[in-house]
Amino acid sequence: MKLEQLITDLSSPVAYPHSVEHVRICQTHLSVVFLAGPFVYKIKKAVRFDFVDFGSLETREHFCREEVRLNRRLAPNVYLDVVPITQNGAEVLVEGSGVPIEWAVKMRWLPDDASLKHALLHGDVDRRTVEKLARRIAKFHASAASNASIAQFGRFDVVAGNARDNLRDLSSRVGCVISRSVFERLTTLTESSLSRLRQLIERRAQLGVPRDTHGDLRLEHVYLFPEQAEPNDLVIIDCIEFCERFRFADPVSDMAFLVMDLAANGRRDLAKIFADAYFQASGDDEGRALLPFYVSYRAAVRAKVGAMKSDEPEVPPIERESALARSRARAIQAMSELDEPGNRPCLILMAGLPGTGKSSLANDLAQHAHLNVIRTDVVRKELAALADSAVSIYTDDWHERTYKECLRRADAFLFEGKRVIVDSFANRHRKP
Repeated sequence: MKLEQLITDLSSPVAYPHSVEHVRICQTHLSVVFLAGPFVYKIKKAVRFDFVDFGSLETREHFCREEVRLNRRLAPNVYLDVVPITQNGAEVLVEGSGVPIEWAVKMRWLPDDASLKHALLHGDVDRRTVEKLARRIAKFHASAASNASIAQFGRFDVVAGNARDNLRDLSSRVGCVISRSVFERLTTLTESSLSRLRQLIERRAQLGVPRDTHGDLRLEHVYLFPEQAEPNDLVIIDCIEFCERFRFADPVSDMAFLVMDLAANGRRDLAKIFADAYFQASGDDEGRALLPFYVSYRAAVRAKVGAMKSDEPEVPPIERESALARSRARAIQAMSELDEPGNRPCLILMAGLPGTGKSSLANDLAQHAHLNVIRTDVVRKELAALADSAVSIYTDDWHERTYKECLRRADAFLFEGKRVIVDSFANRHRKP
């Protein structure tokens, strides 16, 4: 059965063995998740990439079982079972009898508002929360499996190969996900970091530091239940089950995912708190030297994954657009994490009352911080030159047109990895 048809069939509440009022669907580049009442069912797409093979029903069943086994390490009460999806005539049933046409991971439903991502977006994450998370991750890494076979995946050649694979995949997206200038700068910075860190990466592998980690420590995979006793107070789901090369890694590579995600969501303060608490709990002081490289690597991974999702026809258009936007942002972040602070892309919006020196300050900043200046007055007049001269250019509609054009130009600068200041922005609400 084609995936599109299966998604349609499983969108119906009657496909489930329990009462369901509405089925909500979420997709990634590898899976489709059906939220059906108190349970979640996750199927794997029949895809084949260089890092994963879900091409046969047998492999999809195998990796469903691996997903349950591995995720019970950090979410023991969430992952319930692997269940069949069967077809009886035109009727498709979850947990039905007969020959399976597909397999699904069955999970307990976790409320969206319990996720760390939701809490962060609503300003409900504090130092205590991220420090607790850091200690939990450090404890997990300390107890995770480690042996000579796992350690091989932390060798320099593997680490460098993973980073270069990201660059290779992003190279085919130049002009869409990443600009040529940003791609070339990211490539140079990545190779420079690899050269500088080579001995440290190799030594840690020889010492057996790599572990069987989570591999996908993102904010939306962490759930907070402060009223519950440990370990149910902090639940982490959705680890990498399909590729040992991505899961067997230096613990710093694993925790760097959360550092990257916190920073990408505008909370570099919490990213630093998390990193400090993790290294204190793990006692891994030398691992700090690896953090910028691995944060950049994780951002590049998300840039690649977002680009893949934006290409998938079964994903709704609005989700594809959102995935592409996130992919572009992560590509910029990947470069920025390795660059000098004065070279990193940035956007500054100037605002204030008339005559307060906004333009003078913008000029000084532009000169000393290497910023490209976009002046709203200049943009407004350029737009006016294309319009009817009798039209007033100081109406609310013209303000809106001007600001949109300023942001469009700023976005173009940022896509090229440049630094920009908009002078002045949102300055139409003047006191009488």
